[in-house]
Amino acid sequence: MSSQPPYYGQPPPPQGYGAPPPGGPPNPNAAYQQYPPPGPPPPGQAPGQAPGQPPYQQPYYGYQPAPVSPQPGGQYQPPPPGGQPGQYQNQQYPPNPQYGQPPPPQGAPYGQQPPQGAPYGQHPPQGAPYGQPPPSNAPYGQQPPPPGQYGAQPPYGQQQTGYAPPPPQGYPPQGQQQWQQPPPGHPPHGTPGYGGPPVQPTPASQGYDMAQKAWAQPVNTATDAEDLRRAMKGMGCDEKALIRVLTSPQYANPWALQQLVRDYNSRFIRNLTEDITSETRSDLETALLALLRGPLGHDVFLLDKALNRMGTDEDTLMDVLLNRSNADMRAIVAEYKRTTHRELLTDIKEDVDDALFRLCSMLLAGTRAEDAAPVLAHEIDAKVTELQRATEGMIGANAVSVAQIFASSNSAQIAALADAYMRKYHRRLEDVIEKEFRGDMEDALLRMLLAGQNRAMADALRLRAALMKRKDKLFINRMISLYWDFPRLAAAKEAYRKKYGSALAKDVRDVFKGDHEAVLLALLREK
Repeated sequence: MSSQPPYYGQPPPPQGYGAPPPGGPPNPNAAYQQYPPPGPPPPGQAPGQAPGQPPYQQPYYGYQPAPVSPQPGGQYQPPPPGGQPGQYQNQQYPPNPQYGQPPPPQGAPYGQQPPQGAPYGQHPPQGAPYGQPPPSNAPYGQQPPPPGQYGAQPPYGQQQTGYAPPPPQGYPPQGQQQWQQPPPGHPPHGTPGYGGPPVQPTPASQGYDMAQKAWAQPVNTATDAEDLRRAMKGMGCDEKALIRVLTSPQYANPWALQQLVRDYNSRFIRNLTEDITSETRSDLETALLALLRGPLGHDVFLLDKALNRMGTDEDTLMDVLLNRSNADMRAIVAEYKRTTHRELLTDIKEDVDDALFRLCSMLLAGTRAEDAAPVLAHEIDAKVTELQRATEGMIGANAVSVAQIFASSNSAQIAALADAYMRKYHRRLEDVIEKEFRGDMEDALLRMLLAGQNRAMADALRLRAALMKRKDKLFINRMISLYWDFPRLAAAKEAYRKKYGSALAKDVRDVFKGDHEAVLLALLREK
């Protein structure tokens, strides 16, 4: 192979980079490694081009302008009208991924690349949101489903059902997203992994949440404070005036009654609780002081008294802890620690047996289903099977398993458990509990079962038991717990009348006399 001839009109370049060593064979590529001559090339020859060599074309480097390819005859052709300088004419050059992609086509959102697999230059589907790719469950270029149709992806691990759920009833609460009713067989709303709002927690009872204080309407206590001071001033005490003021309808809200106590203390620089303690006695004192403490304060007082004396008062303990909402239970635990500087669960453990302690620990944990939680057939059936296995299905009942089921279920779910157990095993759940358990554990489970089935009847039975056995303080405490919840008190009075054929107020008049009768009738809201 012969080497290239030297440049026209120029001497051979000196030996340098690319030249063969002295005495060595000629380098066939030496002509391509020489520097271009300083002079102009002959006519018809491009700069740096050797005679007989094809025109050198610079490769395409991304966005850098490329030279225009010469037309036959070596003449430069200007770009066509509307074209851009620096583009190739009559040639198609695909983009080089090694040096970068060409700019996106005109019309695509800024910063958005065409989808993978689509031909270069194709626009995204019309109607897609700005900066958002089309739905993954539809082919590229397909329009998204119109509003109102079920087009969302199903939860992970579930198949697409293809149904169109009915629209929600009414308007959702402010600040919550609108949700749709799931089809039969799907998990309920609020289940992790499925859309829909969570189950709303049961609000705290009146007097158990400090946030309720902001909604309590202030009352004019000037006249009532004067009447209280006048009733206890001097020799003797006007008990009827005390009962009339403290059980007045305007103080049926515990926050209003607390305002009366504060106003009395600040106006007369005295302590209303100490004045009533010094001026009253016996059951009248018990009832009036219970009113002044409020529902939460009185519950904590009863717990402290029931657990810190010779022997534990299990009736009072279960009156306070059973069938309470999670919000009430948290408030009781926190207030007990604040006032006594002790842990409630620790005090309970020292005074009750192991089975009742396990139940109390589950109740204090606050894991009871909220009142708005649905009753699901498959969950009820599984719990019924577990109840039978933990009681009749083994020698010796598994108290922990039964306590866990009862402590984690709301009233509606407990009622469904009793009905399902009867249908499946043809025995009453109440009879099974009475057969398999004894003592305090039996009493607690029966109370929870009866309250779940009919809370008004459970309240009526508790009042009747304390009234007939003449447990006066227990009867007063149970009356106080109902006094702060007027709808519950009215339901208990009606259930009592249907069960025993006489009014509760009449039986109170037959059993009690004097000031004790007067304060109990006032708590019953009977004139």
